[in-house]
Parts: sequence; C-alpha cells; structure tokens
Amino acid sequence: MTTTTRIVELIKDYQNNYITNQKGIYEYLLDGQEKHLNIRAFSPEIAEAAYEQQNGICPKCGKHFKFEEMQADHITPWSKGGKTTPDNCQMLCADCNRRKSNI
Repeated sequence: MTTTTRIVELIKDYQNNYITNQKGIYEYLLDGQEKHLNIRAFSPEIAEAAYEQQNGICPKCGKHFKFEEMQADHITPWSKGGKTTPDNCQMLCADCNRRKSNI
C-alpha cells in the first residue's frame, strides 16, 4: 500500500469519526504511534463482530440485548492506554456501560 493510499484511508476514517485528530495522521505515518490519531470510537464492523462473539449478552449483567441496545466499550479503558482494536472491544448494555468506572 502506498503512503498516499494510506493517507486517503486515514482521512476517510477521520471523516467517519474513527479518528478524532486529523493533524496527527502525518505524525502517525512517520512513527506508527496511534496516540497521534486519538482513535477512540470502535467502527460499526468491530462492534458487530463483538456483539456476535458475545451472542448479544452483556458481560456485566448477563442479560441478552438487541444490537441497538448495546454500546461498544474498551475492555482496557482508552484513557489508560487501551487501544481501539477488536481484541479490546466488548459490547455492554447501555445501563452497564453508564454505570461502569474507568477501571
């Protein structure tokens, strides 16, 4: 993949709100550190995959929910260095996600 192609993909991610710091795209391309991009939101594809893997069950309360009633959440909090990657995504019901702390 060319650098130009990668820049175009990252700008699309910014436009879709997956990246919140457009200025960090070039720094990221230079050193590979995701902190420059300020990636916080999970893509719909990652959220759907996590939902399917959990069979729609919230790991906090153990109840089944429709996809629309759940929220993608970082297992290791984003504020504590958790990455926005599929292996760090879990789906929580809105109630449990609201009540959880940053641990």
